Amino acid sequence: MIIVKMNEAAVECSIAASELKELGLTPEGIGAGDVRSSAFMNQLNKEIGAQLGFDPQNDILMMSKNMMNDGSLRVFIMKMSNEDIQAAGERIRGAAQGILREVTQARIDEIKNSVGSDKGRVLGEIMNAVMRELAVVMTGGPQELPENPEIISRPAVDYARYLVELSDMHTCIRLASSLAHLPIEDSQLYRDGDTYCLLLGLRTGKDSEVFDLRRTCMEYADAMYINSAEELHISENAEPVIPKDAIRILGTL
Repeated sequence: MIIVKMNEAAVECSIAASELKELGLTPEGIGAGDVRSSAFMNQLNKEIGAQLGFDPQNDILMMSKNMMNDGSLRVFIMKMSNEDIQAAGERIRGAAQGILREVTQARIDEIKNSVGSDKGRVLGEIMNAVMRELAVVMTGGPQELPENPEIISRPAVDYARYLVELSDMHTCIRLASSLAHLPIEDSQLYRDGDTYCLLLGLRTGKDSEVFDLRRTCMEYADAMYINSAEELHISENAEPVIPKDAIRILGTL
């Protein structure tokens, strides 16, 4: 997840399609505001609000979310104080007056009396003028991007579950030794037939640690799954070998 702090009142956040999939979010669910999507958006709103110094007694947070063509999600969050609200109200009044100046009865009659392509051209001119007025309401007018925006890159979630399939106990021990330095919060080892299944819970806000865990697991594993429903099947049906603190225990063998 890439977070760009545009200024002290606005933040833009981009979440890749792959991260959305890991979170179990879908474009349809985000658009409909389903339970999982709403919970994630509320948490994101809370985190961004903390970065912007949001005061719930006096400020409001405005959020817009847009699904991009590549399946990623772009979220824009803006903090508005009483002064911002007053300024926005003045812009709305100004825009309303501007729209009234554009959408006169004379202009409407001009559309009605036009024929062929001229009808569409005149209507397009009016609609463009209206959209320009509305854009001023939303943005406050033309603005330059900050020269040095604050950019933060981190995983979309702090905690994720990993299911790692391994061929034998020796490989489990080698993998555990390689992962001992990472902030693995909980871990269990199961045996499902001839396959060992190592379940891991990683809690981190650093991309480097997420990458390190995934790269290391793929080096040793036959397969790896992230936040997979298969974990429930393993924990309920497979044979528990080390039911708690498996990484630490394996690392001592």
